[in-house]
Amino acid sequence: MILIFFLIFGLLVGSFANVCIQRLPKNKEIFFTRSACPHCNQQIEWFFNIPVFSYLYLAGHANCCGKKIDKQYPIIELLTGLLFLINYLMFNISQSITLSVIFFIVLLIIVIDFKERVIFDFMNYFLIISGIIVSIINPDLNPLNIKFLNAVITGLIGFGLFYALRYLFKKKRDIEALGMGDVYLIAGLGVWLGFEKFLYILSISSFLGIFYYLLYGKNKDNFEIPYGSALGISFIFIFYLSKIF
Repeated sequence: MILIFFLIFGLLVGSFANVCIQRLPKNKEIFFTRSACPHCNQQIEWFFNIPVFSYLYLAGHANCCGKKIDKQYPIIELLTGLLFLINYLMFNISQSITLSVIFFIVLLIIVIDFKERVIFDFMNYFLIISGIIVSIINPDLNPLNIKFLNAVITGLIGFGLFYALRYLFKKKRDIEALGMGDVYLIAGLGVWLGFEKFLYILSISSFLGIFYYLLYGKNKDNFEIPYGSALGISFIFIFYLSKIF
């Protein structure tokens, strides 16, 4: 029963994630404005806004105007539901709730950075502050059991390393190789991962960055690698791989 609850709740949170992904980059309100069709702007009835199921029932087309619904909507909903379900299956109840909250924020960072090349400061601050609080109050809430000193030192190392890279590229080549969003993000992720796993995220995210370039930017001028997205994906994988191995 709890397993089903995590899946359904994850689907609902995934629906809210889509709202955040669509509205935050446009500086729109995310809590009190009802969902509307992105094509004709007609409000969507609740029974046509059920995560995943409404998309399948409508065969991927809006009921109001008949235009195609972006596949992002069911994909994000299903992905969030699966993340919540996997968290429940792999970790104890307290850890699964904690990770589900953190993974929700990280998922927003992954998708928004991939689409818009922007990482919101409040998301980074949330990761940093929550990671430090957990490391002080109850490190067991983090499956990696990162203590306060490890969390703070790793966060500072991540921030210092990425800020130095940003500064050097800007000074020597007048290139903004990393945005400040990436700098604060690696600090926040480092707080949760600790120093040992921090080394892993650098390696995995670098390979993902290369993959992004080969897949999307090889034939484009001034292609910006969504490195925050690569960091976020690596972060989630590390937690699952750490549990398996």
